[in-house]
Amino acid sequence: MCGIFGYANWNVSRSVREVLEMLMGGLQKVEYRGYDSAGLCIDSNIGQADDGSNTAVPAPCPCVIRCTGNIQQLRDKVFSEAVEAILPPMDAMTSNHIGIAHTRWATHGEVCERNCHPQQSNHGEFSIVHNGIVTNYITLKGFLKEEGYTYKSETDTEVICVLAEYLYTKRGIHDFVELVMEVSNLVEGAYAMLIRSIYFPNEMVACRKGSPLLVGVRQMDDQGRLVKLHTFDSPDPEKPLEVFFASDSNSFAEYTSNVVYLEDDDVLHAHDGRLRFYSAAERKHSTVKREVRYLETKLENLSKGNYPHFMLKEIYEQTESVISSMRGRIDFNSGKVKLGGFTEKNIRAILTSRRIIFISCGTSLNSCTAVRPLYEELVPLPISVENASDFVDREPQILRDDACFFISQSGETADSLMALKLCRDAGALCVGITNVVGSSISRLTDFGAHLNAGVEVGVASTKAYTSQVVVMALVALLLCEDSVQVQERRREIVRGFAEISTKIAAALKTTHDPVKVLAAKLKENHSLIVLGRGYDWATAMEAALKVKELSYVHTEGINCGELKHGPLALIDESMTVLVCCAKDRFFDRSKAAVQQVAARKGSVVVFTTELDAELSSLAQDIIVLPKTVDCLQCIVNVIPFQLLAYYMALLRGNNVDCPRNLAKSVTVQ
Repeated sequence: MCGIFGYANWNVSRSVREVLEMLMGGLQKVEYRGYDSAGLCIDSNIGQADDGSNTAVPAPCPCVIRCTGNIQQLRDKVFSEAVEAILPPMDAMTSNHIGIAHTRWATHGEVCERNCHPQQSNHGEFSIVHNGIVTNYITLKGFLKEEGYTYKSETDTEVICVLAEYLYTKRGIHDFVELVMEVSNLVEGAYAMLIRSIYFPNEMVACRKGSPLLVGVRQMDDQGRLVKLHTFDSPDPEKPLEVFFASDSNSFAEYTSNVVYLEDDDVLHAHDGRLRFYSAAERKHSTVKREVRYLETKLENLSKGNYPHFMLKEIYEQTESVISSMRGRIDFNSGKVKLGGFTEKNIRAILTSRRIIFISCGTSLNSCTAVRPLYEELVPLPISVENASDFVDREPQILRDDACFFISQSGETADSLMALKLCRDAGALCVGITNVVGSSISRLTDFGAHLNAGVEVGVASTKAYTSQVVVMALVALLLCEDSVQVQERRREIVRGFAEISTKIAAALKTTHDPVKVLAAKLKENHSLIVLGRGYDWATAMEAALKVKELSYVHTEGINCGELKHGPLALIDESMTVLVCCAKDRFFDRSKAAVQQVAARKGSVVVFTTELDAELSSLAQDIIVLPKTVDCLQCIVNVIPFQLLAYYMALLRGNNVDCPRNLAKSVTVQ
């Protein structure tokens, strides 16, 4: 799980400092994808007579700067006196240049400078930034060692660099595109790569297989306005052109709205202002066309505004993000629900299916668990929820008349994509619900819905979770719109939707201060338990996930009914148990769990929607939440747990937006 960024300028004059700032600025926007190390690569001959005018090969080896740590540490190193001495002069100008950069979350090799990207072949002939995993790298590495090549790092990426050099030198493949296609043919696994070489100055090849890679194009007209492109062969190579290569469109959203999403096996050759697509799968040296989409990203979503951290901003944005998820989709007066991808034909296809299967990972898996009871109540089909990782391992039987829903904030989750392939191969109906337009899941499913939650930067998901519950609940209402038996229940839920934003705002207002106090009490705990049942079993699991992600305190989410079947042995006077105990039809059973914990002298914190005398006598702390319809109560109930995780992390001195060892978009298995 890494972040890739590349910047190319043709007929656009940029100084070395501007190129470096562009690369590091782009990396900053994809830092959430990995932040244990970073690096970049630019030409070493900028400002010299042959910085583009001389096409003789090979060109001088490029400058590669790498470091462990985050982008700020890379910036400090790049502009240090020692490194500036080996770079071209900062004020040197170039009008034709390609730079690549990378932020890493280690999968192969420890976190150290030699394992940082860009990786290079033995003498710097090929430089590569790479996101993904090469599954056959040990075999390739052994073969290349026998051919006399050596290795400096422990990464699978260096193997790709050396393989490229072998193909050029010993196999005589001297066409850049053909060479990369052969690399793609020999390398197994999922990856996105940017490749540059001293043998091909002022050229770069980008390729994708299983990991996200996007390209943004910026070309201005004579009046200085952005030219809106429609196909990728439309840029005029004689005019000024800037091209951005990235794992995420956020990294170039401030510069251009023209974006193309690379498809699996795509190979993009960038040379002298010309951009040509090829397909490695077809193995033909003929170009293919790719549609240019128009990107709509609000730049204010990419800044923290007045908040100290993205996560806190995103917690408070939930009052608006749930409205955005509902906007134009539900009529609160008539109860009608309309979702663009869910046409009458598609709704009928779902309702005539044998069963509905929700498949996802992490927070998205918890959101699926949260809506499962609602689907079982409203939709006349068997409903199941699958962990995508386990699903891929088991390869259960999927039939053509199954409806498989894939839920993912990024739309690029590797395990979910593998599960999607299994379901597509079986001929099942595939439905995608993501927060990223143009993501792999949104493109590979038959139809689906966009969350409209806005950009989520914090690694720990907050507003995407609540929007997932909202959108999936809307789909449930849509699927039962013609069912006479559930009309009164539908009206009750519609009324709940109408007030959900107000309830979230009230929860933020009333629970913020007591939760902050609670976080101070719990910050030194070594272990916590969160209990819930019914709709709040998912809340308990999501709460536990948030606390462990951010505070690094072991936290387990358990169904109240499971307490007696083992976990009760963990309870003593040193254990704190957080209990979701909303005043719903499960209230008495949830209260019984509180009684059991209190009887073992455990410390109890209750989150409820209504004060209760017995609960007050048993609990050390009680946090009261606004009440709404039971199936949407989980949206309100998760708010204080998000705040708790945030403040515990803050008090423990942790990086709230970028917790250790985690990445926002899990694009590798």
